[in-house]
Amino acid sequence: MSTVLITGASSGIGAELARAHARRGDAVVLLARRADRLQELAKEISEQGGKAWVFAADVTREGDVAAAIASLANERVGIDRVYANAGFGVAGAIQRIELADYRRQFETNVFGLLSTIYESLPALRLSRGQLVLIGSVAGHVSAPGASAYSASKFAVRALAESLRR
Repeated sequence: MSTVLITGASSGIGAELARAHARRGDAVVLLARRADRLQELAKEISEQGGKAWVFAADVTREGDVAAAIASLANERVGIDRVYANAGFGVAGAIQRIELADYRRQFETNVFGLLSTIYESLPALRLSRGQLVLIGSVAGHVSAPGASAYSASKFAVRALAESLRR
């Protein structure tokens, strides 16, 4: 059994990753801003015989990921894999969105991902674990009206390629 930490676990890809890992017998550490949704997911996983921890966390707030990992370490629980998954999409024509929208997009999708990396690396080094960065097809092909999201996911792809080497 592995212990898997997933940011952005309250919905979408993050929630499905948690369900899939729980079905495989892994323990899951659920992080997201929406604690109520995390609690519902943890209950679902527990009812199916799985183990889940819930931490209300925002990847754009420095220290949130590290605090969750420290709390687990106090229980002698290590982390074997981290999914840096938290993200969202800003959509709209460039004339309709503002620079602040781009900043918010990059704050979560790029800097939040970087924060997750920095805050989880010590635990992953201890366990010789894995880091998984969740990107998007938008990191390969941009679409009209998705310039902010695509730019952020192109940055994630570049970062992932740099780290892989």
